[in-house]
Amino acid sequence: MWNSKFFESVTLKTLGLHVQLGHTPGERCYNAQPVSCDEFTVIDAHGIHDIAVDFCRCETAQIRYKQLLRVWWFPATTTDPRTVATFSVLELFHLLSFESKVSAYEFYHSLARSSDNTGTSPIKDRYSAFMRMMREWHHILQLMRAGRGHDPIGIEATSDGECVVPCPACPHTGINIPDGWENLPPNIRWRYALFLAIDANFRLKRKAISSDDHDPSLNSGWAYFVEEHAYKRFLSERSIERQERSTCVSHNAVNTADTKASQGLAAMGVGSIVCARSTLMMTHSKTMTMRIGLTAHTPLLSKS
Repeated sequence: MWNSKFFESVTLKTLGLHVQLGHTPGERCYNAQPVSCDEFTVIDAHGIHDIAVDFCRCETAQIRYKQLLRVWWFPATTTDPRTVATFSVLELFHLLSFESKVSAYEFYHSLARSSDNTGTSPIKDRYSAFMRMMREWHHILQLMRAGRGHDPIGIEATSDGECVVPCPACPHTGINIPDGWENLPPNIRWRYALFLAIDANFRLKRKAISSDDHDPSLNSGWAYFVEEHAYKRFLSERSIERQERSTCVSHNAVNTADTKASQGLAAMGVGSIVCARSTLMMTHSKTMTMRIGLTAHTPLLSKS
């Protein structure tokens, strides 16, 4: 906009634009309610924007978060939402996180710099809200791709490992191996053997949280990781079992697993069972976190 000396950038909000929700584009709402404090942030693929939004309060109006979802805006909260991310930016980061391995921190601050790269107009920090929306977005995508939305009971009826794509190379009774294969002679039965591999990564760390109520798991046991409470119960029952020390030369992964600093950490590594042929993760939650190293977890790995 021309300010009598030069052109300067201004927002559509400054020019008086209001985005009306709950109605078709161009239709007026006679019972509109502006966002409280007139603060509403939209995270989009081309920047982070502060806009003016009016919610609909007509008799047939839907709840606020549904009005946002109708225009493909994902709310950061279901109660009094004032920060949203467009579906396009969530899809973009979802793809970039796999293809370019970009972190959420780098991606978010790239969006902030595309909105203001001079620092003269500071962008409101919505990084924590963006992380929360991405976590929920991934969870919903997983449930959608697993077909859990078609269950009449709802997603609460999801069983352990049901959101995992089964390995097509592994034998599955009634699917890719004949019935009664276990009764075949040994010289034929070996064809239907299941080949598994077990490995662990001691570099993956997860910080401890204050409580599960403040940071709950969205799908505990539904995909690759084991269900938390059953896992803790399993460990408590086998806490006296000890892992045999490794005698391999220069192989200290097992021997030093329990000596690493663990203060403030909820998990010190991850162990997993995969298909030895395709390296696909196994279903029925064959992945577990390591709380005190591999020592207490090897019995679980061998019994899974």
